[in-house]
Amino acid sequence: MHFQFLIEDQSSEALIHELMRKILINSSQITYNCKSFRGIGGFTKKNTVKETRTGKLLNDLATYLRGFDRSLRHTQAAIFVILDNDDNNTEEFKARLQQVASDNKISIDHVFCIAVEEVEAWLLGDEPAIMAAYPTVRRKALGGYVQDSICGTWEVLANAVYPGGLVKMRKECPSYREIGMKKAEWAKRMGMHMDLNANSSPSFNYFIQELFRRIQPAA
Repeated sequence: MHFQFLIEDQSSEALIHELMRKILINSSQITYNCKSFRGIGGFTKKNTVKETRTGKLLNDLATYLRGFDRSLRHTQAAIFVILDNDDNNTEEFKARLQQVASDNKISIDHVFCIAVEEVEAWLLGDEPAIMAAYPTVRRKALGGYVQDSICGTWEVLANAVYPGGLVKMRKECPSYREIGMKKAEWAKRMGMHMDLNANSSPSFNYFIQELFRRIQPAA
């Protein structure tokens, strides 16, 4: 069974690599590939070259779905599109994603996995993994977090694990690129300790359930 992941950014990719490493330990029949993008972008309007060759996930989604639909259609494979919800209505957002697949006549197995609000919600869903990766975590900073809520998720995690908290991080990492590198570091370090079967994030559990639903018949 082959999994092709289309992933919004480098932090999500770092996490997927760690999660798949855990799965591959117990299965020699699974292969995977990650294609990460430079952010989420937006849905296209006219599908011009300018709109669809941006390196952003939503802009380029139809192009990559069609490409992998052609290259993987004769294999046992599934495409997993993993992206953040941000402040979108989850069901409406998923419906728009499904419409892209429908409009482009995508026949290969595919699933859209939306991290609510951001992929850091998946990390926050496993507090033991946070503590294992960052023993000096400020647990008080996690106390008010409501799982999979729209609340500024990565900022909650920054307050908990970054030395000096979010205020200091904003000073020391003023650019989006620097913040992205820190988020990728968190994802990798925490992902190493995450329990695939014990997470309080509903959106993470949906991803894992869809993944294992496809792995088990292939085993």
